[in-house]
Amino acid sequence: MNISESIKMAVSSIKSNKMRSLLTMLGIIIGISSVIALVTLGNGQKSMMTKEFSQVGANRATIYVGNYSEEMENMDMDPYMITNQDLDMINRIYGDKLEGISPSANFAGSLVQGRKTYTLSFKSVAESYNKIENMTITGGRFFSKDDVEGERQVAVVDQKMVDDYYKGQSPIGQMIQVDVNGQTEVFRIIGIYTKQASSMERSSGNSFTLYTPLSVGTRINEMDGYESLEANVKKGHDVKTTMNKIVQILARKHDAVGKNMYQMYSMESQMKMMNKFTGTITLFVSAIAGISLLVGGIGIMNIMLVSVTERTREIGIRKAIGAKKKDILSQFMIESIIVSGIGGIIGIICGIGLAYVGTKLMKVPLAVDPKVVLIAVGFSALIGVFFGMYPANKAAKLNTIDALRYE
Repeated sequence: MNISESIKMAVSSIKSNKMRSLLTMLGIIIGISSVIALVTLGNGQKSMMTKEFSQVGANRATIYVGNYSEEMENMDMDPYMITNQDLDMINRIYGDKLEGISPSANFAGSLVQGRKTYTLSFKSVAESYNKIENMTITGGRFFSKDDVEGERQVAVVDQKMVDDYYKGQSPIGQMIQVDVNGQTEVFRIIGIYTKQASSMERSSGNSFTLYTPLSVGTRINEMDGYESLEANVKKGHDVKTTMNKIVQILARKHDAVGKNMYQMYSMESQMKMMNKFTGTITLFVSAIAGISLLVGGIGIMNIMLVSVTERTREIGIRKAIGAKKKDILSQFMIESIIVSGIGGIIGIICGIGLAYVGTKLMKVPLAVDPKVVLIAVGFSALIGVFFGMYPANKAAKLNTIDALRYE
């Protein structure tokens, strides 16, 4: 008997027991669809995070004061705080390698318009911060070094605030009175910015971020130093090397060599860490889903054993009229492979469908990995071969006389 006849008989057997065949495939379907859906969602999440990190700036890095150890809890951190003199020194030594570098002094304020109160988050930064943050100045200008040194009460506002508070009219040159810690601070608007908000940075309808000169924030917060320093390294220079050198000169200047007082984190290192974490979780959950593939394989073996028992007399008749051992073996092997193959195809369709729905709900890109689909197809075929081997071999070894006597 040739292979085509074996396939026809296998398909006929599956059709005659549709419900049983479907239940046999169920483990394969659940396993493959789960693996494909989970890996696709993991890839989509990773793709979205990579895109957002690149929007923030691949060459961007931050230096923090302190290392969060127990010995730091009662330590006076003032001698190690980053100062304006440190900032001047870094600009003098490494300015040619940096697009921009800036500490920040943040404070909050409120603005009332009729019955509506707006929450304003002020970020006081150096004049080069617009080269660190991925923003676009759509009107007016960003503040200058003269604005910082002169402690001028100027502000660059979000385009969303212009659309809401100013109803789309240009606010350039206008003054706003903001309540900050019970005191009134007056700012003149000199610029408008826009930037694409990431999923990690969502603002509410009545909350906006404004940028002001660093000197304004240090005065309002009565700060003598800064806990962090942001920088954007120019292309062509290694981020890690450049920032570690800045850490070293800060440690030397503040007599903190060997104390691990300054920690550097780059966008690249954070992205690698997040991708590794996401990949580990996806692999772990996929491994759990893969257990159902094993269960599905055992289900195929059980059903095929039942099929061998039910068709014992048929096997005896076929052997009596000349069917060889390899014919019986191939028939049951092909049937097992077809069952797992159909289950695999249905699993792939369901997996991609689940992934599509999941990515829409999670608002991440659909990133189906062809390698995972091919592995799923190959694995389902392998399950058919592996778990179909024993029942097929058992059927092929049946004694012709005993099989014909079987009732």
